[in-house]
Amino acid sequence: MLIGQLAKPLGYLFIRHPHKWIVDWLYPSALSLIFISITATLFGMDSFLKAGGTLSLILSFVQSLPGFYIAALAAIATFGRLDIDDILPEPTPKVVVKLRGTDNLIALTRRRFLAMLFAFLTAESVILTIFAIFLLPYADAIQASHFLMSNSGKYIAIALSSMYMIGFFQMILATFWGLYYLGYKLQE
Repeated sequence: MLIGQLAKPLGYLFIRHPHKWIVDWLYPSALSLIFISITATLFGMDSFLKAGGTLSLILSFVQSLPGFYIAALAAIATFGRLDIDDILPEPTPKVVVKLRGTDNLIALTRRRFLAMLFAFLTAESVILTIFAIFLLPYADAIQASHFLMSNSGKYIAIALSSMYMIGFFQMILATFWGLYYLGYKLQE
C-alpha cells in the first residue's frame, strides 16, 4: 500500500486520452533522439556527461523546478472558481480509480487533471535530479567499461543519456502543457 501511495504521482502517465501519448512519449523521444544524435556525432558523449558539461547544466535547471511545481499544485488545489471542477471537454481524459475493490473509469475535471500533472512534474523533476546526481560521478567509468564488447560502455552511456533526455523533454513539454491550461484554458 505504501509503495502504491509513493508511486501515485506517476499516475498522470496512466491518464487515458487519445492524443496524450504524443505529448508524453512521441515528442520527447523524438527530441531526445535528435539531441543525442547531434551531441554524440558532433561533440561526443563526453561533452554531455563530463563535469561542467551539458548534463551538469541541465541538472542546475532541473533541481530548481520542484518548488515551482509544488507552488503550482498549491495554487490549483486552492483555486476558487467553480468551473475548475467541471469535467474537461471531449475527448475527455479519463483515469482508472479503484473504489471498494472495483476499477472505475472516471472523467477528469480541470482541477484533477492539473493536480495530477503538477504532482507528476514534481516527482519527475526529483527523479531526474537524483538520476543526474548518480550518473555524473560514474560517467567516465561507464563509458570506459567493456561488458559484452569493446564499445559497450559508450552504448550504455548513450542509452542512459537518452533515457534522461526523454524524461527531461517529457517534463519540459508537460510543463508547457500545464502552463497552457493554467494561463489560458482555466480562464475560459
